[in-house]
Amino acid sequence: MYCTTRLLRYVLCVINGICALGGCLLIWYGVWLLDSLSDQQRVLGMDHGEDLAAALCILLGAVVIVASIYGSVAVAKDSRTLLICHAVVLVLLLIIQFVMFSFSFGASRESLPESLKQGFEDLWDPQHVGNSTLNSYEEWLHCCGRNSAEDYLHLEKEPSPSCCRDRDCTKLLNLFMTGCEAKFKEYVVGKTRNFHTLSWFLILFEFAGSVTTCYLVDSIRNHRDRIRFYN
Repeated sequence: MYCTTRLLRYVLCVINGICALGGCLLIWYGVWLLDSLSDQQRVLGMDHGEDLAAALCILLGAVVIVASIYGSVAVAKDSRTLLICHAVVLVLLLIIQFVMFSFSFGASRESLPESLKQGFEDLWDPQHVGNSTLNSYEEWLHCCGRNSAEDYLHLEKEPSPSCCRDRDCTKLLNLFMTGCEAKFKEYVVGKTRNFHTLSWFLILFEFAGSVTTCYLVDSIRNHRDRIRFYN
């Protein structure tokens, strides 16, 4: 029984160390997300929740690190109360990260910002002249129209200068052919890919940590009951 308890302590300490490493990576991701915002995005006000997401990732990473340290202290003190609290915290973190992952995954697959949707609507409106909202996305993402540059041709409109590299449409090769809808989704998927990997990494180890903690609490209780019984 003592060997089992000691093994569980070692396993839980290893899991806490791995979770702390995951928390550090989550903080790194949040900082990277902030730094990855281009000056053009900031000038044009095209922050699609990156600032908020980065702040949440940094905060969550810090909480994961603190929880991992707390768990290691609980193991060192051999306290059932502290270990139970640690297991509860891990379950709460697991739920929070799963919710954040669900929102992030849904956003990366479906949603488009309202400003971009409005730009598409304006593009297809034959009475609308000019399209500053869509033009901003075209210049930023190096795209043209909704599906491709052919959207302008179908609508019998001249492609905007923002559809061309360096805003120079005198050369055909400068024209961006990819549509902005696909480009924006590609941009979001690229930004969230690391977060999704980190989330599943932490969710799995937090689940393993909570289960191991419960087994350790039970093992400590049984060990102490045996000592009381034989004494």
